[in-house]
Amino acid sequence: MGQADQAGQYTICYNGGAVFENKGPRLISFTGMDGDLVEEIFKRGQELGLGMHIYTEDQVYGYQLTQEEIDFCQGRADFAALPGGDLTALRASGARFAKILYVDTDFPRLKKLRKDLADFEKVSEMSFSSNRYLEFNPPKVNKGTGLKKLCQELGYQLDETMAIGDSFNDLAMIKAAGTGVGVANVSPEMRADCDKITEKTFDQGAVAEAIGRWVLPDYE
Repeated sequence: MGQADQAGQYTICYNGGAVFENKGPRLISFTGMDGDLVEEIFKRGQELGLGMHIYTEDQVYGYQLTQEEIDFCQGRADFAALPGGDLTALRASGARFAKILYVDTDFPRLKKLRKDLADFEKVSEMSFSSNRYLEFNPPKVNKGTGLKKLCQELGYQLDETMAIGDSFNDLAMIKAAGTGVGVANVSPEMRADCDKITEKTFDQGAVAEAIGRWVLPDYE
Protein backbone atom coordinates (compact mmCIF):
# COMPACT_ATOMS: atom_id res chain seq x y z
CA MET A 1 0.00 0.00 0.00
CA GLY A 2 2.89 2.36 0.73
CA GLN A 3 4.06 1.94 -2.87
CA ALA A 4 0.77 2.98 -4.47
CA ASP A 5 1.17 5.73 -7.08
CA GLN A 6 4.88 6.00 -6.28
CA ALA A 7 7.48 6.80 -8.94
CA GLY A 8 10.33 4.31 -9.13
CA GLN A 9 8.16 1.49 -7.72
CA TYR A 10 6.94 -1.28 -10.00
CA THR A 11 4.33 -4.03 -10.14
CA ILE A 12 4.27 -7.23 -12.19
CA CYS A 13 0.61 -8.14 -12.80
CA TYR A 14 -1.38 -10.95 -14.40
CA ASN A 15 1.34 -13.56 -13.77
CA GLY A 16 3.79 -11.52 -15.83
CA GLY A 17 1.33 -10.41 -18.48
CA ALA A 18 1.77 -6.74 -17.58
CA VAL A 19 4.43 -4.61 -15.93
CA PHE A 20 3.58 -1.17 -14.51
CA GLU A 21 5.39 1.67 -12.86
CA ASN A 22 3.12 2.48 -9.93
CA LYS A 23 3.10 6.21 -10.59
CA GLY A 24 0.11 6.88 -12.83
CA PRO A 25 0.18 3.89 -13.18
CA ARG A 26 2.39 3.77 -16.27
CA LEU A 27 2.12 0.64 -18.40
CA ILE A 28 5.57 -0.66 -19.39
CA SER A 29 4.57 -3.87 -21.15
CA PHE A 30 1.42 -5.87 -21.81
CA THR A 31 1.04 -9.28 -23.45
CA GLY A 32 -2.57 -9.92 -24.31
CA MET A 33 -4.31 -13.28 -24.55
CA ASP A 34 -5.99 -14.36 -27.77
CA GLY A 35 -9.72 -13.70 -27.55
CA ASP A 36 -10.70 -16.97 -29.23
CA LEU A 37 -8.62 -18.91 -26.71
CA VAL A 38 -10.16 -17.04 -23.77
CA GLU A 39 -13.61 -17.78 -25.21
CA GLU A 40 -12.79 -21.47 -25.52
CA ILE A 41 -11.47 -21.68 -21.95
CA PHE A 42 -14.49 -19.75 -20.70
CA LYS A 43 -16.98 -22.06 -22.43
CA ARG A 44 -15.16 -25.14 -21.08
CA GLY A 45 -15.41 -23.65 -17.60
CA GLN A 46 -19.14 -23.11 -18.09
CA GLU A 47 -19.56 -26.75 -19.12
CA LEU A 48 -17.69 -27.79 -15.97
CA GLY A 49 -19.84 -25.56 -13.77
CA LEU A 50 -16.87 -23.60 -12.46
CA GLY A 51 -16.62 -20.07 -11.17
CA MET A 52 -14.14 -17.93 -13.08
CA HIS A 53 -12.16 -14.70 -12.98
CA ILE A 54 -11.67 -12.96 -16.34
CA TYR A 55 -8.96 -10.29 -16.43
CA THR A 56 -8.73 -7.54 -19.00
CA GLU A 57 -6.01 -4.90 -19.10
CA ASP A 58 -7.77 -2.76 -16.49
CA GLN A 59 -10.59 -4.78 -14.92
CA VAL A 60 -11.40 -8.16 -13.37
CA TYR A 61 -14.80 -9.74 -13.99
CA GLY A 62 -16.35 -12.48 -11.91
CA TYR A 63 -18.48 -15.33 -13.25
CA GLN A 64 -20.63 -17.56 -11.01
CA LEU A 65 -18.59 -16.77 -7.90
CA THR A 66 -19.75 -17.98 -4.51
CA GLN A 67 -19.96 -15.58 -1.57
CA GLU A 68 -17.10 -17.50 0.02
CA GLU A 69 -14.94 -16.73 -3.02
CA ILE A 70 -15.93 -13.07 -3.00
CA ASP A 71 -15.08 -12.87 0.71
CA PHE A 72 -11.73 -14.62 0.12
CA CYS A 73 -10.85 -12.01 -2.52
CA GLN A 74 -11.86 -9.06 -0.35
CA GLY A 75 -9.14 -6.45 -0.65
CA ARG A 76 -7.42 -8.34 -3.47
CA ALA A 77 -9.86 -8.01 -6.35
CA ASP A 78 -12.74 -5.63 -7.07
CA PHE A 79 -15.02 -7.67 -9.31
CA ALA A 80 -17.20 -6.14 -11.99
CA ALA A 81 -20.29 -7.88 -13.32
CA LEU A 82 -19.66 -9.71 -16.57
CA PRO A 83 -21.71 -7.84 -19.22
CA GLY A 84 -24.44 -10.09 -20.52
CA GLY A 85 -23.12 -13.06 -18.55
CA ASP A 86 -20.63 -14.07 -21.23
CA LEU A 87 -17.73 -12.63 -23.23
CA THR A 88 -19.70 -11.31 -26.20
CA ALA A 89 -19.94 -7.68 -25.08
CA LEU A 90 -16.32 -7.57 -23.89
CA ARG A 91 -15.04 -8.92 -27.18
CA ALA A 92 -17.18 -6.50 -29.15
CA SER A 93 -15.77 -3.60 -27.13
CA GLY A 94 -12.24 -4.55 -28.11
CA ALA A 95 -11.19 -5.34 -24.54
CA ARG A 96 -7.67 -6.74 -24.24
CA PHE A 97 -7.68 -9.96 -22.23
CA ALA A 98 -4.82 -10.63 -19.80
CA LYS A 99 -5.72 -14.00 -18.28
CA ILE A 100 -8.58 -16.22 -17.13
CA LEU A 101 -8.75 -18.61 -14.20
CA TYR A 102 -10.96 -21.35 -12.80
CA VAL A 103 -11.96 -21.48 -9.13
CA ASP A 104 -12.13 -24.72 -7.15
CA THR A 105 -11.26 -24.97 -3.45
CA ASP A 106 -10.72 -28.75 -3.79
CA PHE A 107 -7.06 -28.60 -4.83
CA PRO A 108 -6.61 -32.34 -5.61
CA ARG A 109 -9.63 -32.08 -7.93
CA LEU A 110 -8.13 -28.96 -9.51
CA LYS A 111 -4.86 -30.81 -10.19
CA LYS A 112 -6.81 -33.63 -11.84
CA LEU A 113 -8.67 -31.06 -13.92
CA ARG A 114 -5.38 -29.73 -15.26
CA LYS A 115 -4.51 -33.20 -16.52
CA ASP A 116 -7.94 -33.46 -18.13
CA LEU A 117 -7.33 -30.12 -19.90
CA ALA A 118 -3.99 -31.10 -21.37
CA ASP A 119 -5.06 -29.65 -24.74
CA PHE A 120 -4.87 -26.15 -23.22
CA GLU A 121 -1.34 -26.82 -21.97
CA LYS A 122 -0.17 -26.65 -25.58
CA VAL A 123 -1.65 -23.21 -26.28
CA SER A 124 -1.44 -21.40 -22.93
CA GLU A 125 0.73 -21.05 -19.84
CA MET A 126 -1.08 -22.90 -17.04
CA SER A 127 -0.33 -22.63 -13.33
CA PHE A 128 -1.89 -23.01 -9.89
CA SER A 129 -2.21 -20.31 -7.24
CA SER A 130 -3.50 -20.15 -3.67
CA ASN A 131 -4.35 -23.87 -3.85
CA ARG A 132 -7.72 -22.86 -5.33
CA TYR A 133 -7.07 -21.45 -8.82
CA LEU A 134 -6.11 -22.93 -12.17
CA GLU A 135 -4.78 -19.99 -14.18
CA PHE A 136 -4.40 -19.58 -17.93
CA ASN A 137 -2.02 -17.01 -19.44
CA PRO A 138 -0.77 -16.39 -22.97
CA PRO A 139 1.88 -18.92 -24.07
CA LYS A 140 5.28 -18.38 -22.42
CA VAL A 141 3.94 -15.61 -20.19
CA ASN A 142 4.67 -16.08 -16.50
CA LYS A 143 6.14 -14.17 -13.58
CA GLY A 144 9.63 -15.14 -14.73
CA THR A 145 9.17 -13.40 -18.09
CA GLY A 146 7.60 -10.45 -16.26
CA LEU A 147 10.67 -10.17 -14.05
CA LYS A 148 12.90 -10.28 -17.12
CA LYS A 149 10.96 -7.40 -18.74
CA LEU A 150 11.23 -5.33 -15.57
CA CYS A 151 14.99 -5.96 -15.47
CA GLN A 152 15.25 -4.79 -19.07
CA GLU A 153 13.35 -1.61 -18.18
CA LEU A 154 15.60 -0.88 -15.20
CA GLY A 155 18.91 -2.04 -16.67
CA TYR A 156 19.50 -4.92 -14.26
CA GLN A 157 20.56 -8.52 -14.86
CA LEU A 158 18.38 -11.37 -13.60
CA ASP A 159 21.21 -12.61 -11.40
CA GLU A 160 20.97 -9.32 -9.50
CA THR A 161 17.38 -10.02 -8.43
CA MET A 162 15.68 -11.88 -5.61
CA ALA A 163 12.17 -13.31 -5.99
CA ILE A 164 9.96 -14.47 -3.11
CA GLY A 165 6.90 -16.67 -3.47
CA ASP A 166 4.70 -19.45 -2.13
CA SER A 167 2.50 -20.75 -4.95
CA PHE A 168 3.06 -22.56 -8.24
CA ASN A 169 2.46 -19.40 -10.24
CA ASP A 170 5.57 -17.98 -8.50
CA LEU A 171 7.78 -20.88 -9.58
CA ALA A 172 8.95 -19.46 -12.92
CA MET A 173 9.93 -16.22 -11.16
CA ILE A 174 11.74 -18.05 -8.37
CA LYS A 175 13.70 -20.08 -10.93
CA ALA A 176 14.49 -17.02 -13.08
CA ALA A 177 15.79 -14.81 -10.27
CA GLY A 178 19.37 -14.77 -9.10
CA THR A 179 18.12 -15.81 -5.66
CA GLY A 180 14.82 -17.67 -5.53
CA VAL A 181 13.18 -17.67 -2.10
CA GLY A 182 10.29 -19.78 -0.91
CA VAL A 183 8.43 -18.71 2.22
CA ALA A 184 7.94 -21.10 5.14
CA ASN A 185 4.64 -22.44 3.79
CA VAL A 186 5.76 -22.69 0.15
CA SER A 187 4.13 -25.55 -1.76
CA PRO A 188 6.15 -28.68 -0.86
CA GLU A 189 6.64 -29.61 -4.53
CA MET A 190 8.45 -26.29 -5.06
CA ARG A 191 10.96 -26.44 -2.21
CA ALA A 192 13.69 -28.14 -4.24
CA ASP A 193 13.60 -25.26 -6.76
CA CYS A 194 14.14 -22.59 -4.09
CA ASP A 195 17.64 -21.36 -3.26
CA LYS A 196 16.47 -20.21 0.18
CA ILE A 197 13.52 -20.88 2.50
CA THR A 198 12.37 -18.33 5.07
CA GLU A 199 11.34 -19.22 8.60
CA LYS A 200 8.23 -17.06 8.31
CA THR A 201 5.18 -17.05 6.07
CA PHE A 202 4.14 -13.96 4.09
CA ASP A 203 1.65 -13.00 6.80
CA GLN A 204 4.38 -13.28 9.44
CA GLY A 205 6.86 -11.06 7.55
CA ALA A 206 8.74 -13.35 5.19
CA VAL A 207 9.64 -10.52 2.80
CA ALA A 208 11.29 -8.49 5.55
CA GLU A 209 13.07 -11.63 6.76
CA ALA A 210 14.40 -12.43 3.28
CA ILE A 211 15.67 -8.88 2.74
CA GLY A 212 17.27 -8.80 6.18
CA ARG A 213 18.99 -12.16 5.80
CA TRP A 214 20.08 -12.21 2.18
CA VAL A 215 20.06 -8.65 0.81
CA LEU A 216 21.04 -6.38 3.70
CA PRO A 217 22.48 -8.70 6.35
CA ASP A 218 24.71 -5.93 7.76
CA TYR A 219 21.99 -3.26 7.82
CA GLU A 220 20.95 -2.00 11.24
